[in-house]
Parts: sequence; structure tokens; C-alpha cells
Amino acid sequence: MVRSNNPTLFFGAIGVAVIAVALSVYYIIPGYSHILVTHDPMAGHPTHALGFAAIAVVCIIAALVNRPK
Repeated sequence: MVRSNNPTLFFGAIGVAVIAVALSVYYIIPGYSHILVTHDPMAGHPTHALGFAAIAVVCIIAALVNRPK
């Protein structure tokens, strides 16, 4: 596998991963008014939480591939 060694992509992927993890935790906790849902905004939404967790994993992998030497 070839490393592209792009620091902008590295730091961008880390930033998006941190935001995705925060949103994953936000959507799993019930009792808050969650945006971007079509039913019961006060309940926990594991589907949204898993989706944001998957985005975080992809971003972490992208950061590892593009980490500066």
C-alpha cells in the first residue's frame, strides 16, 4: 500500500472523526431533542449512532493511511 503523506487530509480526517464520535454519542443518549430524525426526537437513535460511528472508523483509517512521516 502506498502512503500519500498528505498532512491536510490527515488532520481533516482526524477532525471529522472527532465530530462523528461526538455525534454518535449525542444520538445514542435519550432525553435530548435530536435533530435529523423523523420520529420521537427525545428517544435514543442507535441507527444514527452506528452510522456516525462508521463514519468515524472510515476517517480514522483515512488518517492512518495519510499520516505524516
